Amino acid sequence: MSIFTQLFKSLYTTKEMALFRFQKIGKTILYIMLLCLLATVPKTILFGDFIQEGISLIDRSIEKDVPDFKIENSELHADISKPIIKDELDFIFVFDPNATDIKNYPNRDGIFILKDKMISIAGQQPQSFPYSDLGNTTFEKKDIQKIVSYIDSIYAVVIFFIGIFIYLFQLFITFLGVTLLAFIGSAMSGERKLSYKQVWTLTAYSYTIPTIFFMIMDLLKVHVIFSLFTFIGIVLVVLYLTIKEVPKPKEKNSL
Repeated sequence: MSIFTQLFKSLYTTKEMALFRFQKIGKTILYIMLLCLLATVPKTILFGDFIQEGISLIDRSIEKDVPDFKIENSELHADISKPIIKDELDFIFVFDPNATDIKNYPNRDGIFILKDKMISIAGQQPQSFPYSDLGNTTFEKKDIQKIVSYIDSIYAVVIFFIGIFIYLFQLFITFLGVTLLAFIGSAMSGERKLSYKQVWTLTAYSYTIPTIFFMIMDLLKVHVIFSLFTFIGIVLVVLYLTIKEVPKPKEKNSL
C-alpha cells in the first residue's frame, strides 16, 4: 500500500490504521516526511504572501508618505508628531518614532517601525528587532529603500530557504511529538501487548487528521484557539481508537 493510500485511509478508518503497525519503520518515517511537507506548504505560501505584501506596502509608504529619518544610537529620529499609518485589508504599516509599543494596534498583521525597534507580526506571532542590534551603524531613509529593493529582488530565493527552514523545523517538532506521545500510547495499549515501535508507528498515522485539519485552517487563514492542545487532543483520541482496533492476544488454555 502506498503512503498516499495510507494518507487517505488514515482520514476515516482506524481499523485499517491498526494494520500499519506491522510495517517497517522506514516507511513510517517517509510518511511523517510527507505529512510535514503538507503542513509546510500553506505556511510557506502564507508567509510568502505576507513578505510580498509587506515589501510592497513598505516600499510605497516610504517612497510617498514617510519623511526623511535616521536610526542613530539605537533610536529612530524623524520630524513628525503623529504616526504615519497605511492600513490595508490584511496588513498594516505603522511608522511612529514616538511610540515604543503596539498596544493601539492589537491583533493586526503588519510592520511597525517604532522609536527603539521594528516589530513584524504574521499570523498573530510578533517578532521584535531592536535597533540596538545594529550596533553603531546609522541608517537613513535611502538605506532602508535599498534594503527593501534588494529583498524584493531576491524574493523567490528568500521564500525557498524559508520553506526549507519551516519544513526542517516541522520535521523536528513532529518526530519529537510522535516520540513523546507514543509513550502515552504505550500506556493506552494495556492488554494488547504492543511494542513501542508499533505504538510509535500508530502515533505517526494518528497525526494525519489534525495535520490536514490545520493545513486547511492555515489556507483559510482561520486561527484556532488553543491550537497545540487541540492538535494533541485529536492525536490522542485517534490513537486510542486505533489501538482499540488491535485484537487482544488470545489466552492460552491451561491443561
